[in-house]
Amino acid sequence: MKNILRSFKTYIKSASNSSRIYIKKVFIYHKTHMKKVFINCTVHMKKILKGYKINNKNVSRIYKRDIKNILTNRATLIMMIGLILVPPLYAWFNIRAGWDPYLNTKGISVAIVNLDKGSEFRNVKVNIGDNVVKSLKTNQSIGWTFVSESEAKQGIKYGKYYASLTMPKDFSKDLLSVVTEDTPTKAKLIYTVNEKRNAIAPKLTKKGATALQSEITKNFIQTSSGTILSFLTQIGVELENNKPQLKSLADMMISLDDKMPKIKKSMDNAYGQSILLQKYLLNVKTNLPVMTNGIGDALTIAKTSNGYIEKSKDSLKAASPIIQKDLSTIKGISDTASSSLSELNDLRPSNNAVIKEVLVKTRDKYGDAVQTIDNVLSLNRSLNNFLNSTAISTLISNLSDARDEMMTQQTNVNAMINTVDRGNQVVTSDINTAKKAADKSSNSISNIMGDFKTTIDPKVDNAMQNTKELSTNTVNMLQNIQNDMPLINSTLGQTNSQINSSIKSLNTLRNNFPKAAEYLHTNTQKLRGLTDDKKLNEIINMLKKDGAKESDFLSNPIAIKQNSIYPIPNYGSAMSPFYTTLAIWVGALLMHSLLSVEVKKFEDGTLLSTREKFLGRYFTFLTIAILQTLVTIVGNILLLKTYVVSPIILILFGIYVSIVFLTIIYSFVCILGNIGKALIVVVMVLQISASGGTFPVELLGSFFQFIHPMLPFTYAIGGMRETVAGIIPSVLISHVLTLSKYLVVCFVLAFILQERMNKINSKFIKEFDKSGLAE
Repeated sequence: MKNILRSFKTYIKSASNSSRIYIKKVFIYHKTHMKKVFINCTVHMKKILKGYKINNKNVSRIYKRDIKNILTNRATLIMMIGLILVPPLYAWFNIRAGWDPYLNTKGISVAIVNLDKGSEFRNVKVNIGDNVVKSLKTNQSIGWTFVSESEAKQGIKYGKYYASLTMPKDFSKDLLSVVTEDTPTKAKLIYTVNEKRNAIAPKLTKKGATALQSEITKNFIQTSSGTILSFLTQIGVELENNKPQLKSLADMMISLDDKMPKIKKSMDNAYGQSILLQKYLLNVKTNLPVMTNGIGDALTIAKTSNGYIEKSKDSLKAASPIIQKDLSTIKGISDTASSSLSELNDLRPSNNAVIKEVLVKTRDKYGDAVQTIDNVLSLNRSLNNFLNSTAISTLISNLSDARDEMMTQQTNVNAMINTVDRGNQVVTSDINTAKKAADKSSNSISNIMGDFKTTIDPKVDNAMQNTKELSTNTVNMLQNIQNDMPLINSTLGQTNSQINSSIKSLNTLRNNFPKAAEYLHTNTQKLRGLTDDKKLNEIINMLKKDGAKESDFLSNPIAIKQNSIYPIPNYGSAMSPFYTTLAIWVGALLMHSLLSVEVKKFEDGTLLSTREKFLGRYFTFLTIAILQTLVTIVGNILLLKTYVVSPIILILFGIYVSIVFLTIIYSFVCILGNIGKALIVVVMVLQISASGGTFPVELLGSFFQFIHPMLPFTYAIGGMRETVAGIIPSVLISHVLTLSKYLVVCFVLAFILQERMNKINSKFIKEFDKSGLAE
């Protein structure tokens, strides 16, 4: 908290000069108006309060008692902290979630299908579709994905792509018809969108489609004009090929001509490797049924194991209560033995028959305990065989020690019985020793019971659960692999088909390669037969000078220069006024949902008027509302680093907004009770829709445009936008004065009508309670 305050202090210092300038402008510019408003409000409040007797001490006592109760009651303090933090979190999460969504539009997948077969213009092959694809591959504004027509249809239908853009096979031909045909045909760019997947994404993809349309138009103009200019440039290039300064171009062509044998060899190698790959894929496809059967067998074994584990889990669960019951029985036997041995000290030494009877019963009890321990040991060994747990091994060791102790005690008691049979008296020290041993056994069994309940039993459950989950995951994994096998088989078939196509293409290329090599060789020879000419040099310079520039100018004749007034660097900062305003309202509403506006009587019996209660609790709520606002706005600035031109004025205005909102909601609830809370929720919903916080109000329906100027959100958001982006003093003061009207009207109405409305509400509540549906 200290670090946050220190950072905020530093931030305020760095912004203090500009903030002081804005504050000075605001209050100097509207000093007279503010003074008049203050005087008028004071006069009206005096008139209103005249005749109402209010004891300021009682109001102060209510407020102080509320603050004391908050600070001294841990549960209340925790609730208050939560109440203060929830609205800021609401604002912070929303602001951060929409920090810069349009920066990530490359994640919006749009399928591009290029079916364009190209066309010919002045003996030059033109393919606008290919040019567009090349351009889009360097465009990161949207996630362009280049797929086939069938993939696009499937992807759009099942939501893989948000939209698709298809360039038909006659796309270039139709575009060029404007210069090749008497009656041109408009080229069609087919735009398909899945509007079910998201509400906003179709708007973005449509914008992308429009941008693509502009790109294609630009590309067409550039291509058509460039083709004509290129035709003229080719003449210059052919003339210039005789010039010595183009020796580097001639050398490159000659070098390429020399490398043609190597290129042919590489092509032959690629063809041979393709044949080998085709054979390998056929081999994999042949062995695929064997793999499928193996996976099926593994899946059957895994399912069988799963059932066995389930049965084992049930058996182990059933064993746990039996072990605990047996341990309890053993402890009871030890306790009984200890009690019986204690009674021996109270018997007369001469009463040997009774002593013997007690000793015999004790010996038999020890025998029963040993037998029970054997049963528990057997169950635990079974558990350990399954789980192999160190904790269970330790438990078995402890039980074995307890068994040995009880057998020793049984031997000692038997010796005492023999002593009695011989007519001798049992020594008191022997009885005490036997009793201590019985107590020790009882304690050992108690410790074992505790260890079993707290350590062994949970570990057994966890181990079985982990084993069950592992088995289930294995079954699911094998099932998924088995389900994917048909897809793998199909993919192998498609891949094999594509390789066949590639092999055919390579073979065609190999067959046509000699002609291409001969053509290259012929033209390379021409490069050496050209001569120099001064006039030719002038023509070449003229043809080469303006071709590219003219083509670019024709395709993009207008450049847009953008000037931003009151710039905001990111969307999150631009939306912070709306979410901050909404968080302040939500905080006040949440406060009235969790806290009561009713004030309890003082223990000393001091009488409180309705208006004293109203004001006392009002100041308590006001304190919490201001804290909520401070945390929200300071968090926006320091934690989220939102852009703010005037942080100090933003904080002051935010506090004022919280006072206005708190007064509105507090007044509604005091006057109308739960009905007031419901109305406040309705008002909040209307304000979210009609305040212009997200979409411009001009885009909304006529009803929302009608109520827009009546809503407090309108002026709260407007004022915060002034402080965030740049203040116009008259606008900010106008928002403050309008909010003041809501403050004064609601406060006065609640102050005057609360007592009268409470009587009406009490009758209504009594009637409602009779229905049995009341809270």
